[in-house]
Amino acid sequence: MKLKTLTTAIFLLSTTAVFSAQADTSKPAEETKEMSKKKNNDYEKMVISKVWVTTQALDQDKKDVPATNDQVANFFGLAEYFPDGTFKMLTLDGKPKMQGDWSFSDDGKSRTLVAKNDKGEVLFTRVVENVTVTPDEYTYRIYPSSENKTKYFDIVHKVKK
Repeated sequence: MKLKTLTTAIFLLSTTAVFSAQADTSKPAEETKEMSKKKNNDYEKMVISKVWVTTQALDQDKKDVPATNDQVANFFGLAEYFPDGTFKMLTLDGKPKMQGDWSFSDDGKSRTLVAKNDKGEVLFTRVVENVTVTPDEYTYRIYPSSENKTKYFDIVHKVKK
């Protein structure tokens, strides 16, 4: 009888050890819990896990605006949107530009970025109007003046190849 009890105890301990060893301890429990809550909508699914590069800026007359133009220069770079609702952006020459949280509205008409510093503190929030959201192109619109919707720039991104 003692042998059967001892065998059962060893079996239970070894099974527990195996399951514990297989647990992912690389992320804190809270972070893992938060990530599992994020459910991407159809528009978000089109842009996640790709590297997007800004290819051009167009004004309201569909004329090219050079990347050196002060009104659009800050919007050029590389962007990557992750399924957990975080993003990172780099300059065109690969230097870190910003990071934080992102989301698209359920209807795909807008994108919200919450830029954060390395400590996770919010630096600013930016909401832009989406113009095109496809698996190959992401374009959003910016307005130099929020009071004047007749002057704008469309910032065009393509998937980096």
